[in-house]
Amino acid sequence: MVRRKLAARGSSAPPTAVPVSGAEGYRRHVAPELSRILGALDLDRSYRRGEGLRLTDANGKVCLDFAGAYGALPFGHNDPAMWAAVARVPVDSPPGFIQPSVLEAAGELAARLVAIAPPGLDLVTFANSGAESVEAALKLARSATGRLGILATKGGFHGKTLGALSATGRPDYQVDFGAPAEGFAWVPFDNLDAVRTALAAAPGHFAAVIVEPIQGEGGVVVPAPGYLRGLRQLCDEHGSLLIVDEVQTGLGRTGSLFASADEASPDIVTVAKALGGGLLPIGAVLSRSDVHSESFALRHTSTFAGGTLACRVGLAVLDRLAQPQLLAGVAERSAQLLDGLRDIARRYPAVITDVRGRGLLIGVELSGNLDLTGDQGLLGSLAEGGNLAMAVCSYLLNVEGLRLAPTLFGNTVLRMEPPLTVTAEECDMLLAGMERAAAMVAAGDTAALLGHLVGPSAGTALHRPASGVAARTPSRTPEPGRTRFAFVVHPLNPASLADFDPSLNGFTDAQHTELLERFDRASSLLNPAPFVVGSGTVGGATTVHGELIGVPYTAEQLLSLPAARACAVISDAVELATERGAEIVGLGAYTSIVTSNAMGLGEQPVPVTTGNAFTAAASVRAVLTAATDRDVPLPDATVAIIGAGGAIGRAIAVALAGRVGRLLLIGRPGSRSARLADSVHAVEAVLREANAPAGEAWTDTAVETGDDAPAAARRACVVITASSTPHALLTAGDFTQDAIVCDVAQPPNLPATLPRDRPDLATFAGGMVTVPAGSDFDLRYGLPAGITYACMAETMLLALAKESGVEDWQSLASQGEALSQDALDRLGLLADRHGFRLAGIGSRGAANAEPAR
Repeated sequence: MVRRKLAARGSSAPPTAVPVSGAEGYRRHVAPELSRILGALDLDRSYRRGEGLRLTDANGKVCLDFAGAYGALPFGHNDPAMWAAVARVPVDSPPGFIQPSVLEAAGELAARLVAIAPPGLDLVTFANSGAESVEAALKLARSATGRLGILATKGGFHGKTLGALSATGRPDYQVDFGAPAEGFAWVPFDNLDAVRTALAAAPGHFAAVIVEPIQGEGGVVVPAPGYLRGLRQLCDEHGSLLIVDEVQTGLGRTGSLFASADEASPDIVTVAKALGGGLLPIGAVLSRSDVHSESFALRHTSTFAGGTLACRVGLAVLDRLAQPQLLAGVAERSAQLLDGLRDIARRYPAVITDVRGRGLLIGVELSGNLDLTGDQGLLGSLAEGGNLAMAVCSYLLNVEGLRLAPTLFGNTVLRMEPPLTVTAEECDMLLAGMERAAAMVAAGDTAALLGHLVGPSAGTALHRPASGVAARTPSRTPEPGRTRFAFVVHPLNPASLADFDPSLNGFTDAQHTELLERFDRASSLLNPAPFVVGSGTVGGATTVHGELIGVPYTAEQLLSLPAARACAVISDAVELATERGAEIVGLGAYTSIVTSNAMGLGEQPVPVTTGNAFTAAASVRAVLTAATDRDVPLPDATVAIIGAGGAIGRAIAVALAGRVGRLLLIGRPGSRSARLADSVHAVEAVLREANAPAGEAWTDTAVETGDDAPAAARRACVVITASSTPHALLTAGDFTQDAIVCDVAQPPNLPATLPRDRPDLATFAGGMVTVPAGSDFDLRYGLPAGITYACMAETMLLALAKESGVEDWQSLASQGEALSQDALDRLGLLADRHGFRLAGIGSRGAANAEPAR
């Protein structure tokens, strides 16, 4: 089959080339995943000119590049001296690649490097990148010692080729690539005791210890003075070599030519990045001659390493570094930036938790605290998820014209690596932009920080809610040993995003939708979409701790996702919840619908419930209460259930069977009739059993089915809506006089104006309950303080049951279409016991509270 396909492909006519712009070609054919993520935050600029610190994009907008290609731009973009070195090559016409002959440019550059290197490093092996330099260093160490082991540090970064990746102390970047290779181990950075223990535990095993003088990708982590000196001593004691990876720190970045020079004499040093002058890739491994074995020399070769053009540029780099006052200027600008950033951190300590670095390798650590603003909001959620730094980078680039990037592993850290030639004025511009960003975050002003993503008029001012839940810090610390639950929530519609974050009240529906869509595009395998909203405690005499886990999709957006993608998003939310300690997870609103009532999630590490059973139980109780209040004789009543084919609608129908005169079971127009048929069969089974609850009249309920919701509503004196359609299905004119109307659906199946337009109706939301007195769960998710959805309450009840010692509490979890009447009854009893009550039930919409069972 494969051969036939290949043969057919080979015999076809050559494809016609379709012109594609460079930017579009990059998005399609080079980095589609990265482009999607960068595009979500408007970080996907196409730059047409680069001069020093300045970049000019395709629209003529200029920014200052403080990201600096992770240290590969020692003198900024297109430094004239670097181009002058390139320009001399065609004049002299030296050959570019002539291995295995004498490489004169490589020899000259090697001699210059040895002259400025730490003492004892007298041989140079050239490479084409930092990662390739590390690969060569590892081979050098193993061939020199005859040992296999390599001891690296957790959080360290050495590159992404297989050996370098194996030394990189971050397992989530190694997975799927066959890394780590055999022989690699890791210890905490800046911990000499851990190195001592590891070397002593495996005598004769470790060829080398590899370390960065400052962990760059790990978050710009500066070790304590004496760390490298201590490593040198330990390596000498155990016969291991010391490899210092200066790919990022070397050649002026930290204010000296080699960051390790003051403390240690390494056996092997790697350099790269700056050596290319911002124009060409080149790396070099400097080593002692006694570790440079004949075995390595004759077996390690490269076609392109030591090429003439790259080495000529490397020589120009060393010429610039030798200029008087260059490194002194680095020290001055370093002091300016570090002092200025630390001053901002003192003014906004909740936002910036640390400023560290050396020279012009600087890290600003942002808070990872959900409570950083002192109020519930998306900025706290972004911080807790490690995404605040990317949001700040988006603001700085698009509003302030400042280009920065987070570190790869320390994703709460903003890294600054400007050219060594950056000016005082340019540093002042960075400090001013950072101060404005910090002020916005401290104020919890998501609209101002991210408004540029949804329109120029969006990020104007902070909008606080006019009513509803009072401001509170979003998290509560759980008591040790207390049962913990989590509940997955999402904005029901675009406007309800502001329920989670009041600063977004000024956004339009279109802007809310745009922001949510950007959150979705920014998610990835390494950065899933779910986020933590907040936490609190629930209960009276018995209490449990719970968290809200958000997913950035409205009901319609969830329904529009492919089924596999929707289940993956919700599965990620369950995983986040369990990682944070949840022992039961509930699915709110459409998260249960898109997962086929949790059945599409497969096996999960903890019980998962849709909350449908208690939603049905609370809704039935609400209808019965309203009927009593309005003197409606239910045995003679016609009750229409819109959405009767769903799990909640079916459970309500079963619960009302025998109590009402007629049931109109209404499904979605054009939908499969099988689900409605299942509901009819369930109702008929109850009627056949004729098991009337004690003290209740029992009637032979008539059952009809259909798909015309308005027609059914016009025939009924009680209407219950429980459809998964994310919009209103009925209008004010569709109801009989004085009807009882119970809307169980979220988003509602009824128009918001119905109580005003039809004051004769008893209109209420069926699936609402009050939490027990003494609970502290007043998080904002669209409901007044003290009120929650019954589906969420079921999750709380299961946690309370576990905390109370109910042995079979897991059996009460709702999953699938068929819900147990026994579970409905038992959940009602649990609700009574723990103090949950119906919310907002009464005639003509009057507030009232009754036991939830």
